[in-house]
Amino acid sequence: MTKSRNKHSFFLFFAFFFFAVSQFLTFFLLYRAAVNIHWYFSGPRLDLTDFSQFYQAGQLILSKQAHAVYNPDVQEAWCLGLIYPHIPVKGLFYNQSVPFLYLFCIPYGLLPYNTAYIVWCLSTGLMSLIALTLLLNQCTAKPGLKNRAFICLFLAMTYSSIPAYLTVWHGQTTYLMVTCMALSMYFLLRGKESLCGFWLSLSTVKPQYILLPLVALLGLNQRRALIALFLTEAALFALAGCFMGLDNILHYPLTLISAESSSRFVGVNPHVMASLRGILSASMTHNHKLAMLITVIALFASLIPVLILGRKIGKGAGAINSSTYELRRNFYLAFVYMLALVLSPHTHYFDCLLVAVPAALTIRPWLTARQKSNEGSKLDTDTASGSRDKPGQEPDAVAAAELVIASQKSYKVLVGLLLAYPYLSWVYNFALGSMEAEGIAFLCTNIALTVALFRVLIKIPKQVEQK
Repeated sequence: MTKSRNKHSFFLFFAFFFFAVSQFLTFFLLYRAAVNIHWYFSGPRLDLTDFSQFYQAGQLILSKQAHAVYNPDVQEAWCLGLIYPHIPVKGLFYNQSVPFLYLFCIPYGLLPYNTAYIVWCLSTGLMSLIALTLLLNQCTAKPGLKNRAFICLFLAMTYSSIPAYLTVWHGQTTYLMVTCMALSMYFLLRGKESLCGFWLSLSTVKPQYILLPLVALLGLNQRRALIALFLTEAALFALAGCFMGLDNILHYPLTLISAESSSRFVGVNPHVMASLRGILSASMTHNHKLAMLITVIALFASLIPVLILGRKIGKGAGAINSSTYELRRNFYLAFVYMLALVLSPHTHYFDCLLVAVPAALTIRPWLTARQKSNEGSKLDTDTASGSRDKPGQEPDAVAAAELVIASQKSYKVLVGLLLAYPYLSWVYNFALGSMEAEGIAFLCTNIALTVALFRVLIKIPKQVEQK
């Protein structure tokens, strides 16, 4: 027992030490921006590129050229005038973001560039922190000091990963994605479908991730969530159209496709993505368009099996003897989000921070098993009392199912990879020798997580029946 406690204490110390080091490095990124308005320029190259797109978007949408926001020449001239007036730029960092993101960026565009970057990182980071905390509280639902300590550990590990660091480095929108996805799952778990649809709609900041969650909601028969999603999306695009014109809204899909396949624009880098497209583009060095096409076909081909699987799980929602419906639903949603990362036509390393959402959805069996181990044969009284269960459920069956899941080899692999993910991400970034190898490493890890989730998911109903 003492040896086990020492092992856990060492892990906690190492995790929080790693967190402190990563946050010091992150603080340096913000500090250099605070003391030097041209922090993004070092020597012959630009260190920061992505945030410039969002910063100029906040000003361009309010300008006289708002109806030409997606015109490459307008964007280049605006970018050079705002950010790079004395720095020669080779290539154009083209902003093909969804129209309503331009509206979100307005407050940041009113600030000085370096101040806007700092406020952007801190505000979006805080939003993601709050959203993940809410989701973790809902998923674990084990009151007490140990639960709070675990949530702190989970968050510390999440924000000490290289995807979190790179999100700040690039000034990316990944924190916004984590916020929207975590809150959409939080409200779905609480039975507030309309709010789930609202936040999922906002996650179309990166539209490449919406198809599989959309099909998952359809499979689970979450009609109100789907209605809220489409209504919110329509309202957001209509509001953006008031600023940039209806033509930009209607032609946005063509804008997105042309930007992804154009050789004029830098920053897409398909050969270093952490998705199927990345490994295909790395092997098809002269045919990135074919790699993109294959990835899109694979994504659309996955929609039907995901829908069928969701239908099978959704049938247990109203069944009296289906005490583990919520458990199966959570693993299904986690599987869908991981599959979306693997099959997305555009997944960079910072987007791997989204792994935190599937991790939060599936961590409860591990906590139940740890508590069972600590208390001997007695299950957690809060779990056994059924305080979270709906009428007609069997709390003992749920707890027993969680213990069986925790004993599976696939689930142990899943938890092991999730615990190691933050540390592996730094190894991938600095020790593999090339960005292509880094992308393949992230992809392989994400595939392993996806497979492990699927294997656990398909076994849950059988194990409960055996009991």
